[in-house]
Amino acid sequence: MRVVLAARRSVLAFLLGLSVLSSATAQPLTKVDVLLDWKALPTYAGFFLAKELGAFERRGLDVTFGEVQGATPAAEAIAEGSKYWIGSSSGAATVIGRSKGLPIKSLAVYYRKTPSAIYSRAEDRIAHPRDLYGKKLGLVPGSITNEEFRAMLALNRLERDKIQQVTVGWDPWALVEKKVDALVDYEEMTPAELLAEGRRIIVMRLSDFGVRSYSLNLIVNDAAWASPEKRAIAKKIAEAVQEGYSLVNERPGDAAAHFARIFPRLAPRYVDRSMVSVAQQLSPAPVGGQSRQGWEETISLLGSLNLLARPVTADEVAILE
Repeated sequence: MRVVLAARRSVLAFLLGLSVLSSATAQPLTKVDVLLDWKALPTYAGFFLAKELGAFERRGLDVTFGEVQGATPAAEAIAEGSKYWIGSSSGAATVIGRSKGLPIKSLAVYYRKTPSAIYSRAEDRIAHPRDLYGKKLGLVPGSITNEEFRAMLALNRLERDKIQQVTVGWDPWALVEKKVDALVDYEEMTPAELLAEGRRIIVMRLSDFGVRSYSLNLIVNDAAWASPEKRAIAKKIAEAVQEGYSLVNERPGDAAAHFARIFPRLAPRYVDRSMVSVAQQLSPAPVGGQSRQGWEETISLLGSLNLLARPVTADEVAILE
């Protein structure tokens, strides 16, 4: 009996020794602040799932997320680079920002066509851009969706002055209270929330009417990318986020279940509906892929609308490795 006890004590001491040795030699995680261009919603599920499922930690990173209201402010903050040097934005904000001299580049593209949509009350039957004639459309100041709306008008040869444009906030109450006839937002955000609540609305996707420019993407500050240490971190972040979005793309139901556990304040029906929309935006594979042609088409569209401060090239806008 004593021999058995002694053997057990030896094994326990050995395991404790390994544990102490492992703790002593474990490398501390590198802390990184990642900026998201909006609130914690299913649009950014790839980022949050990467954290929840340990994809960042397995790469030696301790990631914290910050938020800002809109793709343009996000691009500007990452260009400034003091607190945030990497994060999300939109393809349009990235190109426009680069044309204005912002030192940012795209590292990955998750949405290869805009998810923006014009949504309205079902009884008003606004199903085609021309149906907006004589209507009140609410636009949020500073939102990149304003430029995407302009693109839709140009592509469909519609006259802007035949649509009454009203300044609104980020919430849907102007539509609900019938102060406007339509609003613009990402399809998986407010439109999905209203549909999940059982409200009768019509969703008109801008991409169905020619607006297919790159949208949600991961951008990095030029100076950070030039640093070997931060470049390595940026690549790890891109890999981890790709893991998260791949889960959304392949198994949106499982992704929704994980996301709902992280954010229990969000209505489950909304998360389910929104996650399906996100999964559709991520297709086709590879998730996060970007191409010279895709950027050239985005640049061409924005240039045709006179939104660029100067001409830019795909190589200026994106890291095409």
